[in-house]
Amino acid sequence: MADLRPANKNDLAILRRLDDRCFDEAWSEKIWLGWLSNPKRYRCWLLMEADVALGFLLFGVVLDEAELLRIGVDPARQGEGLAAAMLRTVQSGLAAQGVASCHLEVRESNYAAQRLYQHCGWTPSGRRRNYYAAEDGSEDALLFTLGLD
Repeated sequence: MADLRPANKNDLAILRRLDDRCFDEAWSEKIWLGWLSNPKRYRCWLLMEADVALGFLLFGVVLDEAELLRIGVDPARQGEGLAAAMLRTVQSGLAAQGVASCHLEVRESNYAAQRLYQHCGWTPSGRRRNYYAAEDGSEDALLFTLGLD
């Protein structure tokens, strides 16, 4: 049975390995240390099964708003509902901590992520034109919002 727990600086190596497996553009050690060094502003969770990291997610929190900055599930375990389970658990926890709304941005071409967010109650709320670099120029970011109150 997997356990979703808060992550901290001691989990840096685990998070970096998992981030590298999940994303073509993994974050550097410096970026991860920045997130993990400020737990009041940034909250990270790690999904573990025994000693194996299955997934993670990271939110930035300011007052009563949160922004989903990163979510990843080991490619070997994708399709099992782990991302949705993590997201729902953290959304409930953030609501209990007084967070009223959440926001995120996602590549327009990332249909799997969009389905995940909508499945977890997020709704489209806007667009940022030419936000992401792409092989053929740029790509729009779609914005999603979730009310927790």
